[in-house]
Amino acid sequence: MSKRKLSASGMQTFLSSPRAYYFRYVLGIEPISPAAASSPDALVGSLFAEYTDRFYKGMCETENTKKLLADWDEQTAGWVPTKLKMYLTAPLTAWAGLYYQLYSADDGARNGSEKRVENDRFVGYVDGLSHDKILLELKTTSRARSLQDQIWAFQRSLQVRLYCVLTEAEGIRIEMAYKDQPYALHRADVIPVTAEERKRWAVELNTLADTIVGLGDNPDAYPCHTKGCNIFSKNYTSACAYQALCEYGCNAEILIGYKPRETTRK
Repeated sequence: MSKRKLSASGMQTFLSSPRAYYFRYVLGIEPISPAAASSPDALVGSLFAEYTDRFYKGMCETENTKKLLADWDEQTAGWVPTKLKMYLTAPLTAWAGLYYQLYSADDGARNGSEKRVENDRFVGYVDGLSHDKILLELKTTSRARSLQDQIWAFQRSLQVRLYCVLTEAEGIRIEMAYKDQPYALHRADVIPVTAEERKRWAVELNTLADTIVGLGDNPDAYPCHTKGCNIFSKNYTSACAYQALCEYGCNAEILIGYKPRETTRK
C-alpha cells in the first residue's frame, strides 16, 4: 500500500462514506462528468477562493472579476441549469465588488495565500496565515443558520483544527460570504487558539488517521453509507459520485465514466 497523506476533505469523506473514501483516495479515481464530481455550490466556493487568492497576490479588480466570471461560465457549461446558474452568478458578482471595497491586499490577514501546509501525515491548503499566526479561512454559505452558529461550526470544524495543528496557529479568523440577499461579506473576530487545544486536536486527528490508514487496501473494510449517497445544497441535489460503482462493481464498462483523481492544486 502506498503511503497517502491525509487531507481534511479526505477525512471528512471517510466520516461521511467510507466506501466513497475508498474509491477516491485508495483507488484514486473520480468521475469524468463535473455534474457527478461536484455541486454548483461547491464550485462557487472554490472559484471565489481563487478570486480572493488573486486579490492578495495583487491582481486588479477588473481583471480579477473578468477571470472569475469567465471561469464560472466555462466550468458550469453543460451541467448547471440556467436558472440555478443565474441565481448563483448574482452573489458571486456581488462578492467580487465587495471584496475590493472592504479589504486591502496589504492588510496583513494573509502572509501569502493558498499556502500548502503539511507534515509527515497530513496535508492541506490554507486560505491565509498572517505574520502573527492567525489562520484565515473563507466560507461561502447561505443564511440557513444564525451567524454565530455558523461561525462557531466553522471555527471548530475538522478542517480548521487540522490547519491550526499544521500551522501552529494562535488564532482563527473566519470570513463569510452569503449567497442569500442581501449579499454580504463578514470577517469574524479572531478567536485565540492555545497550545493545549492544538495538542488535543492533534491527538484526535492522529487517532482518526490511525483508523483510516489501518484499513489498508481491502474494499470490504470500507462500508457503503447510504446517507452519503446524495449531495444536498440549496436548489441542487445529486447522487454520490461513486454510486454506480457501489451498485454494479468496478467493471470495465462502469470505469469508463471515471478518470485518475487530480492531486495537484490549481
